[in-house]
Amino acid sequence: MNTEWRYAWSKPTITGDLKTNVQDFYVEEQLGFEPDGKGEFCFVFIEKLGVNTDFLAKRLAQVAGIAPNKVTYSGVKDRHACTRQWFCLHVLNKEPDLSALDEAFREPESVRVIAQLRHSKKLRTGAHIGNRFVLRLRELEGDLDELTTRLNLIKQAGVPNYYGPQRFGINGNNLHNGKGFVLQGRQSRRKLSKTESFWLSAIRSWCFNQALSDQVDNGMWARLCDGDIGQLQRTDEQFRVREMTPQMHLSAMKGAISPVLPLISEGWEAGTGKPRELAIKESLAEDSELVAALLAFDLSRDSRLARLVPIDMAWELLNKGEEKPQLIVEFSLTKGCFATSVLREMIDFTDKSAEIHHENFDRQ
Repeated sequence: MNTEWRYAWSKPTITGDLKTNVQDFYVEEQLGFEPDGKGEFCFVFIEKLGVNTDFLAKRLAQVAGIAPNKVTYSGVKDRHACTRQWFCLHVLNKEPDLSALDEAFREPESVRVIAQLRHSKKLRTGAHIGNRFVLRLRELEGDLDELTTRLNLIKQAGVPNYYGPQRFGINGNNLHNGKGFVLQGRQSRRKLSKTESFWLSAIRSWCFNQALSDQVDNGMWARLCDGDIGQLQRTDEQFRVREMTPQMHLSAMKGAISPVLPLISEGWEAGTGKPRELAIKESLAEDSELVAALLAFDLSRDSRLARLVPIDMAWELLNKGEEKPQLIVEFSLTKGCFATSVLREMIDFTDKSAEIHHENFDRQ
């Protein structure tokens, strides 16, 4: 299955290294609300280095003396990075003592509790509004003027909102296993296992990327058409484009509004206009059997922005006059978006953590 998606601004000629050190990839979860200081749930803000989110959740339960299913989190964060995120512990009438948490980890892994607050509601999956990234790329080689141009272009015009390679698993294993799982059809009405859900999500994401890649090629990805569903970049607000107005054209040119692409589910065609529906069907025509099999899984109706415009993007070039300059770039993304989709349009980067650990990076 193809995983070579088209570039909006051509493939970068600048090369560089990502994640030479764990601290080179910093992610901070943006919750979007403040814990209210009361209630039966304990929210814990933790900084972790080199630690898997699910593994840390199990250790939190162990140290707090509660069942693993009493610990929740909003999103999975990269293992091979320095990340800060919220966890939620369901504990009644006591304040959990987490002072021994760091003893469960050994260098180069580490965890640090930054804040511990009460809240009246449980933290559920997808509750956060986004993530703030600060990334350092080392060993840059190539034309730095081109890099600066690309940075300005991405800041203003955005990038295709592809699902990152981490969605498809190490060496694309989620795609390989997912295709076989989907094509054999729904065998029973039982609830899917976590692994099966990953496979299903990978195939659905692949269909989205395949359609988006073709729309990058023909220019539709950032252009609104009559009948499209449009969405504001910084909110979940969507609307049907009845007729394009000058103001709407201007907003689309500035990156404030972009079209969405429906994810494959029963009746997905209603989630876009006729021109984009036909374009998606053409993109997936060679995989019609896979798409038909996917529909049998009763997937919920959903959609995703075609264009991703980084929020509050800024950067600095270090050691510019030296042989191996570096780039520090920071930006925020709404939840579900991938920093790697921004970086791939910026630099032809090598993920050093994949070389060291022989695996891809985890989901954002």
